Amino acid sequence: MVSPQIHPTTANLIAFFTNGLCYFSGEKAATPIASPIPVAMYPTLSVVTLAIGLVITAFFFIYEATSSRKNRSLGKELATAAVASVFLGFGSLFLLLASGVYV
Repeated sequence: MVSPQIHPTTANLIAFFTNGLCYFSGEKAATPIASPIPVAMYPTLSVVTLAIGLVITAFFFIYEATSSRKNRSLGKELATAAVASVFLGFGSLFLLLASGVYV
């Protein structure tokens, strides 16, 4: 019986990445990229960040509706809108990640 032969290129790749070590240069092979946040935390993070963003958005709308044009502050409006936007953006991101849409 004839033993199957491994293609020379395949044999080189197997030798190159055996045990995660590069035997030609002595360096460790690259590791895959992993999320710094556990996947199990995605649903919780989405609910929390979306809730915070919605509360800040509600505060923004109440501020706009109850203050007169003379008493409004552009800096306060921009800061409130920016913080709400960041929380809603991260909440949307984690909601997509929790539902399996990896962006």
